[in-house]
Amino acid sequence: MRKKWEIEDEYRKFCRNNKELALQTLRELTLTPTETGKEEQRIAYCVEWMKRQGMESVHTDELGNVIWEYRPEQEKKVLYTAHLDTVFSLEEPLEIKEDGMIWRCPGITDDTVNVVMLLMAAKYVHETEPELPCGLIFAADLGEEGLGNLCGVRALVDHYEENLCGMAAFDLYRDKMYPICIGSVRYRISAKTKGGHSFLNFGRKNAIAELAGLIGELYRFQTDAASHTTYNVGKIEGGTSVNTIAQDASMLFEFRSEDYRSLEACETYLEETIAARQSEEVQYSCELVGKRPCARETDPVQMARMTRCAQKTLKAADGEEPVCSEASTDCNIPLSRHIPAICVGFCRGGGAHTREEWLDAASVEDGMCAAAALVCRLPWMCCESRIVVRDGIEDQKEREEIRQLLELCDQDFVPPLSHRNSTSQTNWAETEEKTDGIAEYLENICSQHVVLWKEEGVVRAFMTWKDHFNCENLEAYPDSCYLTTLCVWPDYRGQGISEVMYAEAEKDIAAKFPGSRITLRTWSTNGAQEHILDKLGYGLVRRLKDDRGEGIDTVYFVKKEENDR
Repeated sequence: MRKKWEIEDEYRKFCRNNKELALQTLRELTLTPTETGKEEQRIAYCVEWMKRQGMESVHTDELGNVIWEYRPEQEKKVLYTAHLDTVFSLEEPLEIKEDGMIWRCPGITDDTVNVVMLLMAAKYVHETEPELPCGLIFAADLGEEGLGNLCGVRALVDHYEENLCGMAAFDLYRDKMYPICIGSVRYRISAKTKGGHSFLNFGRKNAIAELAGLIGELYRFQTDAASHTTYNVGKIEGGTSVNTIAQDASMLFEFRSEDYRSLEACETYLEETIAARQSEEVQYSCELVGKRPCARETDPVQMARMTRCAQKTLKAADGEEPVCSEASTDCNIPLSRHIPAICVGFCRGGGAHTREEWLDAASVEDGMCAAAALVCRLPWMCCESRIVVRDGIEDQKEREEIRQLLELCDQDFVPPLSHRNSTSQTNWAETEEKTDGIAEYLENICSQHVVLWKEEGVVRAFMTWKDHFNCENLEAYPDSCYLTTLCVWPDYRGQGISEVMYAEAEKDIAAKFPGSRITLRTWSTNGAQEHILDKLGYGLVRRLKDDRGEGIDTVYFVKKEENDR
């Protein structure tokens, strides 16, 4: 089953049969010159390659992005990208030096091998025609490096934005993945003065010295300690000779941060600092030469699920789970527009942006397997409608799936669900396992209000609640709506699903019983749930010491109202 995250035989077979094609494609594409803004040769190669594989509808947009869509008639879509440009020029000598399975050549891993992974994943989808909840877009895009300013992915997101429910960029290396993006703002800042002879006109303003003074002020900017924000002068030029008071000077300057608010504060500081230094003797100009936006608020559950899906899929391919980190990639654009996105690399290598760049070609086959599996799995994380609300469970399929989930989660509860007879049981002194304990518990919750979380039509989590609930331990909150049971399939934990279930239950309660207080109970050693309750604004209202055994209290909570906070 998909929950185990294994790489199915169909992926393995495809990759074994196409390994030599992938390696040959890698050789040819690596030796095809490209640079940012001059990707034409690689554009032509990719279009012709995809047509040879039968993808006749491949096309380029006005910018030159190479695009092939799977089931373009679908309203919702997931976008996959890999960039065609490298940091090297068209004149860079290109030769693949093979030392066993270690291949060395400028640009081979950033991002050529990931373009090959994209092409092979598209070939897999084209040939197998998987049943998915949405359409897919495969795009070999332009302008990711340097001052390309992410022009390729900008054009793609501009065109498809209303339909996109997720994106993955194929970039960088196998050991890490990037659900967090680093934004940057880059400027060319110039200073101009009257200038003159260094001796005869001594005392006049010197553009180089004035620019140096500006740099000193910019480097005194106090960054926000809560975010990782940096600034840098990367290049300075100007002046005429050693005995000339410089009339002009310029520099390249950038800010970087993973927080858009910090980046905006940096921009404001720069504008104010330059404005304060303007005078008749010194004129400054500030040209924006590149801007990579930071992430804005995105669906945290979807981001967590996409991240976990990628980590588990790559681990299943070769045994190692990638570490989450942060980078500036194609993902900056969708994340800045509230579209969940992750950046993933599939092969091992190193030396990016150097002439010693290298690839472990032995990792290509496993990388292909992971890429093919991921493009078919991510849509289920992004596009499927998952929440179902019921007033009781009558459907036999749903009842059976809930029963399986109860059995799977049985020992996570204190005491286990199989030792109970109802969701409001209060006597824990003589609980013991019953042959039909789960069945009794199931019958009890199936008559309650239920929130279901489904994936591919299968119940993976649920929450139940009762209306008009009264008990002596909640006498201050009569006729409350009482949350009784929350179960999440183990492979789906840690992705924010529990918080979604609480939110859906609260919304359902507010609609059906407006003004009703929301209550629940748990046990004191259930730290994960208590953390969520604190985050969601629930307050402890009663504690029954050692009620469920020595050192295990029963604790009651109520959702706080505005005047309680």
